[in-house]
Amino acid sequence: MQLWTEYEGVTIDGVFPLKKLLLPEGRSAFFSTANGKGETAVIRLVECHFDEEEILTRWRSVDALGHPNFLKLERYGQLALDDRPVVYAVFERVDANLAEVVARGRLTAPQTAQLASSLASALETLHNHGFVHEHVELHNVFNVGNVVKLRSDCIREAPEGDAGLAAKRRDVHDLALLLMKALAQTGITDRADELPAPFDQIVRNGVSGAWGLAEIKAAIQSPPSRVRSSAARSSSSASAIPLESHPAARPLASFQPEATEPRPVIVAGRAFRDQFPSGGRKLELSLRTKWITVAALTVTIFFMAGWLFKHARGPRIGAVPSPSVASVKAMVAERSASDSIPSGVPPASSQGSGQSGATTPAQWRVVVYTYNNRVQAQKMSAAIDAKHPGLRPQVFAPSGHAPYLVTVGGVMSKRDALAWVRKSRRSGLPRDTYAQNYSLAAR
Repeated sequence: MQLWTEYEGVTIDGVFPLKKLLLPEGRSAFFSTANGKGETAVIRLVECHFDEEEILTRWRSVDALGHPNFLKLERYGQLALDDRPVVYAVFERVDANLAEVVARGRLTAPQTAQLASSLASALETLHNHGFVHEHVELHNVFNVGNVVKLRSDCIREAPEGDAGLAAKRRDVHDLALLLMKALAQTGITDRADELPAPFDQIVRNGVSGAWGLAEIKAAIQSPPSRVRSSAARSSSSASAIPLESHPAARPLASFQPEATEPRPVIVAGRAFRDQFPSGGRKLELSLRTKWITVAALTVTIFFMAGWLFKHARGPRIGAVPSPSVASVKAMVAERSASDSIPSGVPPASSQGSGQSGATTPAQWRVVVYTYNNRVQAQKMSAAIDAKHPGLRPQVFAPSGHAPYLVTVGGVMSKRDALAWVRKSRRSGLPRDTYAQNYSLAAR
């Protein structure tokens, strides 16, 4: 395919003109369009790599849930651009984005209570139907006619077993962090004690994993005294919450921020205004933590220097081996809160068995970018290598010609590939980075 900017002016499905490229993200892009009613809307295009039906099935599934707190996909479908399969989704028109609102001022406690109730209800429905969201962030929450709505085009199937439970806990963690930012315009959860009840308990227990969605919903509906007395209990898994009928969508009173100036956050002796722009988050350290970190790094450097002197003739240091089963479990347990936007949908093919028979071993790869031109792909691979040499980027062409895929980590097992997807995203690579078994998909 061409660069996304070259599709401006193209009409999708004979109805939706691509007016302006709003944001490219790897194999996905967002354009402004007209929704057929004379109104401006947003359309998302996703270049498919043998996974178009899986993506459409996800969109049909979330549409069938009919939950009032999911951003509605007015229309979605499949077509070809430059002989490459593409799926598209047109979003309903929105009135406000929560990230922009919070950038102007924090929400009030009643507004945040409604926000928490709406998002917890939406996530509970996803979890009970075998899905996870994994992108619960300010910029993915919208106000539509005074109703709070969460983006619905970026869900995926929950993994099986412990990995699935961990993914659901991450959704709860991210919801608690979002509420912290909405109320205090900061993601420093150490300041949760400054929040009004019950949000002090919701943030602390939601981030730590002690609470699930059921406890968060109960805390919102309970008097503060009951919340504090029961804070030490609980920890039932989100997957164990019984499915309830969808509550009617409640209007959010004007979604306007509290009329106060955001307080400066002191970061290592300097004042910053925590605006939380899209793409990446600030790592905020107290002065004490900074010096502890410096001391630890100093000890580590001396240790490594001694080791290198002793093993000067040994193998080269710095190669990153493929993660083991133990390291994958550790990554799931220790996953950081940092994610970027907007997020693509990891293909369902990455949830497959990863087995293709004794004579055709699985060849899983982690795909970061896709190009129609080999030179462009090589430039991007070199750029990633310069910034993240440990990711071992390379250019891979499944069919020997375009498309040229920029991959990281080399060939690996399915379990390791899924771990590398999470590692790549935490390193700042696109959110639509995905894993695929090319022993089956290459054609």
